[in-house]
Parts: sequence; structure tokens; C-alpha cells
Amino acid sequence: MARRAQKGINKILIALSALVITGAGFLIVYLVGGHDDSMRTVSPLNISDYINKATELAGTEGTVTGVVAEKLRWTPDRGEMISVAVNLEKNQQLIPIMIPPTFNNENIARGDKFTFKVEVGKEQLLITKDLKRR
Repeated sequence: MARRAQKGINKILIALSALVITGAGFLIVYLVGGHDDSMRTVSPLNISDYINKATELAGTEGTVTGVVAEKLRWTPDRGEMISVAVNLEKNQQLIPIMIPPTFNNENIARGDKFTFKVEVGKEQLLITKDLKRR
């Protein structure tokens, strides 16, 4: 009695399985890591307007990208005040940015480049809402 050879694994079944696994992977990446960039929808803050008429900008949100020039003051209850060098036309301008205590776990050092999502506060102070190392 002769034995029959087995057909093996169906190629269509393998392709469908790979497609389902790939789709599930993309779905997981989209759901878990796709919406964490809160700076994407915020426009850059006009530094010239901030310097010249900050009182009119109270409550405005924007992004500021620059290099940490100095760490000015730190208090445990209010956070840290830093000075950031930003490019303004052909020169650099130093602006103060307040880092609230919620960002105490961030290591911010002189010379580090960051993008800050800031809000112009009532006292014309830039208050950090989010930050990202560049």
C-alpha cells in the first residue's frame, strides 16, 4: 500500500496570517504611540511680538525652540526658571521660561536644545505646558 505525500501548509493561510499580524501591529502602534505629540497642533510663538507686547498675548499658546542658556532659579513649590536663547532674525534673544514642578523628572542642563509648548501667563511669563528634547 503506497503512502500519500502530505500537501504541506497552505500558502494562502500563511499570507493571511502575516497580514493579520501586521495589521494588529500597526493598530497597536497607532493606538499607543500615535497621539502623544501635543505640540503638533500649536504654532510657533512670535518672539518679537512677545518681547514688544507680551501683555496683549496673555493666554496665548505657542512653541518655542531654543538652547538653555542659564538656569536662573529653582523652588520646590513653583518649579524652575530658565533662560533660553532663541534665534530672532539675525541675532539671538534670551527669554525667560518657567518650568513647573510637574517637569521635575526632566534633566534640563545648560546647552541642551528643547522645544517648549508655552502659554503666556498673566504676568507676561512663559509657562511650560510640555517640552521635548531636540
